[in-house]
Amino acid sequence: MRYLRLTAPLIFVIFLASCTGNNIFREFHKFDKYTWGRFDKVKFEIPIKEDGLAGEIVLTIRHVDNFPYDELPVYAVLTTPTGEERIVEVNIKFKDENKEFKGEVAGNLWDIEEVLWKTFFFNNTGTYTIELENLHPRVGVPGLVDLGIVIKKK
Repeated sequence: MRYLRLTAPLIFVIFLASCTGNNIFREFHKFDKYTWGRFDKVKFEIPIKEDGLAGEIVLTIRHVDNFPYDELPVYAVLTTPTGEERIVEVNIKFKDENKEFKGEVAGNLWDIEEVLWKTFFFNNTGTYTIELENLHPRVGVPGLVDLGIVIKKK
């Protein structure tokens, strides 16, 4: 029993290290009451300490299994330390052609990913920002637990 208590945390730490080892950045924003307000922008500040890095920038979304919409339009603005902006508008599809939720499920929570920029070169050190805006016409989109930005090293 004592052996199990000591090994379980060690395995968990190794798992976390392996999951984040290939990531340049990983951060999540939790929504109050599982709702993303129409005019509530979500901002991520990304510190880059090494220039010349290349990464795939991925938006991750966790939602409940009774999420009411098939898709969600999102506007993303990436700003570099020099003030240059890159803008992309994506329509995130939550369901496949059979009207089943896409992604990974654990209990009643679903995780999906949407690539925002397949290859982005971080040419300067400093703080990059990504600001996300919900473009859904309703005042608030219910059923969203959190969203995050993951930058995977290329």
